[in-house]
Amino acid sequence: MTNNLKQIRNSKNLLQTKVAIDLNITQETISSYETGRVFPSSDMLIKLADYYNTSIDYLLCRTKFNLPIDTIKPNNITDNDFKLLNKIKSLSIINQ
Repeated sequence: MTNNLKQIRNSKNLLQTKVAIDLNITQETISSYETGRVFPSSDMLIKLADYYNTSIDYLLCRTKFNLPIDTIKPNNITDNDFKLLNKIKSLSIINQ
C-alpha cells in the first residue's frame, strides 16, 4: 500500500501537508500511511480513494491500474492497451 499512496500523491504533484490539510489530518499521519507505520482506517481509505480519484484496490495494491472507481477494464482489451487508454484519459483535452 505504501508505494501506491506515495506514488499517486507525487504523480499529482501534491505535498503531504496539502493532502493532510485537505483531509483534516496531520502531515505526520500521511507520512505514517506512506511509510507503512500506520494503516488507515476503512473510512480513511475511502477518503483517500475519493481524494485521489482512484480505487481502494489501487491504494491497497490489489490492482496495478490507477483508475477512477467507476472505471472497469473490458475483457477484450489487453493490459498494455488499457494502461495506454488510461494515460490518454488522464491528459488534458489539449494534450489528448
